[in-house]
Amino acid sequence: MERSAVILKSNPYGLIVNLSADLPFEQLLVAVGEKFASSAGFFKHAKLALTFRGRVLTRKEETQLVDVIVQNSTIQVLCIVDEEKESAEYYKEAVMHALEKKKQDEGLFHRGTLTSGQSLEAETSIVILGDVNPGASVTSKGNIVILGCCMGTAYAGAGGDTACFVAALTMKPALLKIAGFAARSAIIKKKDAGEYPADPKIAFVKDNHLQTKSITNETLCEYLA
Repeated sequence: MERSAVILKSNPYGLIVNLSADLPFEQLLVAVGEKFASSAGFFKHAKLALTFRGRVLTRKEETQLVDVIVQNSTIQVLCIVDEEKESAEYYKEAVMHALEKKKQDEGLFHRGTLTSGQSLEAETSIVILGDVNPGASVTSKGNIVILGCCMGTAYAGAGGDTACFVAALTMKPALLKIAGFAARSAIIKKKDAGEYPADPKIAFVKDNHLQTKSITNETLCEYLA
């Protein structure tokens, strides 16, 4: 395969892939695969933004090229940059934006129980693999899912989003908030050593009221309606 069919130019955040304008696309795919396979050790597990140069590509062709690159390397392609800019700072901005979006899409996982005095805040939805004990709090601009017992404070939709929810395997919160709506437990305990049976519940806002209901197909349908 002609060496000049695929030429790579990199910076710490981005990779410019110069492609032959004359080579048939199917042959070009092979050339790209070979190029990245031979360069796999150099890029390792890099997370990069890509720019394709040298020929006009359809969206389908871009997707095929990205698939070939991923299959023949350990690169994680975060985004495709179309603009004719080459500065490392520009690519850094594109990568940071893509990582932030990825983080928002995926949400956050926290492993472990939050004990009294501990607080956890997140810009994204959060899943807690543990309990939220009395005196502990978790705040999220997205949803909160507690795979344990919620006995402290849970505040979802902290940015004002009333479509957010709080779900827990056992729902015994001292204070529950979603956006501007709140519900406080009638009995607030500073300490709670009790063990409660699992009773999965979801709290959400509907008709300007904060509602807490057992998680059933009917409840989910009501929440999603």
